[in-house]
Amino acid sequence: MFNVEYREPATLREAIELLAPASPISVLVAGGTDLLVDLRRGRVRAERVVSLAGLEELKGIRMLESGATAIGALVTVREVAEFFAPRHDAQALSEAARLLGSRQIQNAATIGGNLCKASPGADLAPPLLCLDAVLTLCGPLGTRQVKIDAFFTGPGRTTRGAAEVLTSITLPPLRASGSAFLKIMRRRADDLSIASACARVQLSEDGQRIERCAVALGAVAPVPFLSRGASEVLTGSPISTESLRKAAVAARGEARPITDVRASAEYRLEMVEVLVRRAVQAAAGRAGKGIMA
Repeated sequence: MFNVEYREPATLREAIELLAPASPISVLVAGGTDLLVDLRRGRVRAERVVSLAGLEELKGIRMLESGATAIGALVTVREVAEFFAPRHDAQALSEAARLLGSRQIQNAATIGGNLCKASPGADLAPPLLCLDAVLTLCGPLGTRQVKIDAFFTGPGRTTRGAAEVLTSITLPPLRASGSAFLKIMRRRADDLSIASACARVQLSEDGQRIERCAVALGAVAPVPFLSRGASEVLTGSPISTESLRKAAVAARGEARPITDVRASAEYRLEMVEVLVRRAVQAAAGRAGKGIMA
């Protein structure tokens, strides 16, 4: 068992002040689905746990006047799944949330926790990469914003400072588009990803050409990342078997998977090609429905 001091601040300022001293060693907890396991297994050292549970300002999903969507860092995975399910442009985010762990995990885990854990296979990261998400961090020096593709620096590492709190994730206004998320798991339906892929597609007015495409991968590199090569291949191209094949090959070339207990590196590379093709096709189909509407 572990012995730590537990604090539940009433304000964001108080939370930051509790994190700021170098001693005692303090860590944040939101849903606690990962941290408690890590503490018990000795993977994380902490003398103080600072809970964000009482910070109402970090909860809820709001549509801003600009057309952007602001997601509080304490919004649960289940809330994400339900809110974005009807939206073709962000449906990938709902799909990723529905595939993240069991129903019990989804009810407790938070979007902020999933990102700050910085697992290479974090399910919510690929959709947020494709959706150009911007993260807001608050700390002793004030508030700053970080684009999500600059947030992850390695397995379990991000640009978040030790005394900073991720407060919200903002999705900019999106043109009519479609998105899709797919992942490969072992037989257990709530297992971690072996490989995952997300695509967001904007079509030309006639629906025959990809005007813009973003492709992101998870669990096949030290961090979730945007596949620049796949995007370059698809942007301006017709939706064809050949363009999908070239994009899948380009994405595979950017992946740097490892071999672990879930799968070999070679299998993950094969799955990158399969998932990218299928995700782009599904996203383009949803984008087409938006045009017809």
